[in-house]
Amino acid sequence: MGIADNVRNAVVGAVQGAGDVGVALVDSVTRVATETLQGAGQVGGTALKVPTELVSTALKSAAEVGATGAEATQKVVSSIVQAVSGSAVDTEQGIRDVAQQTVKTAQETGQDVGSAGVAAVRGSVEAVQSVGGDVGKATEAAVVGAIDGAKEVSEDAVQAVASSIETSVDGARDIVKRVVGK
Repeated sequence: MGIADNVRNAVVGAVQGAGDVGVALVDSVTRVATETLQGAGQVGGTALKVPTELVSTALKSAAEVGATGAEATQKVVSSIVQAVSGSAVDTEQGIRDVAQQTVKTAQETGQDVGSAGVAAVRGSVEAVQSVGGDVGKATEAAVVGAIDGAKEVSEDAVQAVASSIETSVDGARDIVKRVVGK
């Protein structure tokens, strides 16, 4: 069974019938992300692709069972970034990759890309705070990743993500201006 199957089965199985969907989502994503990244770390370069596959599959699986929106996205991102920070994957690169994929997956699943960008930044910062990392570097990596993801979607997506992050995330305005060039 591959990464996508493991993540999907964990998320769908945990969330279906759960009393508290948020807790079930966090617990299942954290467990499978940690196990997957630990295993991938032993394989070398494979670990670099794992965070994007984890976030894409977790968000799509959560959507399958109705766990959508910014809160669910933030919980998924936070769980995966926590797992990344304890793995062989470079944390800043992992955050960029997760934020980028979060925005792309939001577009693929019909979610609001601006809200997804904000959730990716907030989830990344939340995770880094919980493990005692550098919040400034995490914020920058997540903003850059979210805008890069939007660039792969459309110019309208770039504007939506940049505007949402700029107005909703403390300390992100200068980063957004630098990345978008406005």
